[in-house]
Amino acid sequence: MQRRKFTFKKINKLKSKKSFQFVYGKGRTVVDPMSVFYIVADQGDSLKIGLAVGKKLGCAVVRNRVKRLMRETFRMHQAQLKKGYHIVWVARQKLTKADLKTFERVFLRLVKRAALLQE
Repeated sequence: MQRRKFTFKKINKLKSKKSFQFVYGKGRTVVDPMSVFYIVADQGDSLKIGLAVGKKLGCAVVRNRVKRLMRETFRMHQAQLKKGYHIVWVARQKLTKADLKTFERVFLRLVKRAALLQE
């Protein structure tokens, strides 16, 4: 039995402002009341995600908690996603009060709408 790796490595992160701007400009949008996905196809065989939590959502403690839960949700479900995409996940105000189950529900709903789940 092969073990699935539930890791979130640096190669799976979008970091630079240039890469975020590229995804915002060229990507398609999938909207939910709690968050937004920007998705663009990539020639590579990797899946990269960038997390965006604006200062309007709260103080640093709140923003860091939201990012931590977003990272954890992606980490647990990345094996189910298609490769070759860059995703920017933008949090909205309602997501600041949510628990991990809600993050998972929102993430899976957006992924299904974007048709990123593997068959």
